[in-house]
Amino acid sequence: MSEATASNAPHLPTRVEAPASTPTRRPRSTARRRTHRADPAPAAPPALAPPPSPVPPQAVIPLVFASGWRDITERGYRADPCPTPSLSSHIAILTINKSLQHAWRSHPRSPVYEDSGISAAADRGSAAHALLFGEDRIAEIDAEDYRSGAARTARDEARAKGRVPVLSRELVAIRAMTETAAIRFRYLHGGTFTCEQSAFWQAEGGGWRKARLDTLRSDHTLIVDYKTTEGPVDALSCERRIADMGLQIQAAAYVDAVESLDPGLRGRVRFIFQWQEQKAPYALSPPIEMSEAFMSLGRAQWLAAGALWDQALRHDAFPAYGSRPFMACPPPWELTRWEERERAAAEWAVKLEGSQPKGRRVAR
Repeated sequence: MSEATASNAPHLPTRVEAPASTPTRRPRSTARRRTHRADPAPAAPPALAPPPSPVPPQAVIPLVFASGWRDITERGYRADPCPTPSLSSHIAILTINKSLQHAWRSHPRSPVYEDSGISAAADRGSAAHALLFGEDRIAEIDAEDYRSGAARTARDEARAKGRVPVLSRELVAIRAMTETAAIRFRYLHGGTFTCEQSAFWQAEGGGWRKARLDTLRSDHTLIVDYKTTEGPVDALSCERRIADMGLQIQAAAYVDAVESLDPGLRGRVRFIFQWQEQKAPYALSPPIEMSEAFMSLGRAQWLAAGALWDQALRHDAFPAYGSRPFMACPPPWELTRWEERERAAAEWAVKLEGSQPKGRRVAR
């Protein structure tokens, strides 16, 4: 593939002085569709999208009543502007890996919604997304750490406004991360692509679904999803991470979004995970494209989660785990471990018998 670049300058994050109060800033929205055009020789990898246009502070998020693509803010997407609580890949993963009860408590439209909290690693990942894809939602915290009350207050206020708090010293590293990631994304797409577009659609015979794609090639045949981690990003580690986190469901949901809104693309949409380490040297994983077996599993789980979610909404019932007794059986590796332990004990007993002096009997 050829390498593609964008000509826009990177965004400057909002700077927040921790010890003092900060003036209120007008929120911004990504009102224009962000598109990136090819350029074979970049001088330095900038942000991948133009700056967003400001909107009045009193602007409200319009409800979505028709299937289609929407260019709305991250905060607007998470608020779930659908007529009924929609199913996202995140909620589907919780439904399959845990239960409907866990999924319902994590949905922003739920009356029992509980915020799971945001870790420092999650903030760094969100900041990398914002820099890489041109979202103006970083709040720079001018402090060494969050041990002071003023720094924690500045962090919490930034989150309350839908912004991503980042310490000044960490922002330098995040910029270094995104410089290398920007080149990889241009190479993978090989041409123009859009960032952070939100899809809303109704499943056939079911309820509302939504997905927010990091990047989508302009012809809608390639989705590349960006993830950061504190762990290693070699191919095998990424493969295990997909299975452990249920990310095949996310891939299936995103492909379903594109194919549902453009049925002519069915069977032609590819999905790639692109991981990056959060610590120097900020290594990039190989592009991770899943096998048909992995994608088939994801599609089956995505459809199953959708059926369970729609049924739960109809009956207003979100059960936890089942009540049927479960017969727990030892896994093969546990049996093997015990066999090894028995063998070692037998060998030790033989050695002990052989070490006794001749003519002496061990008292029993």
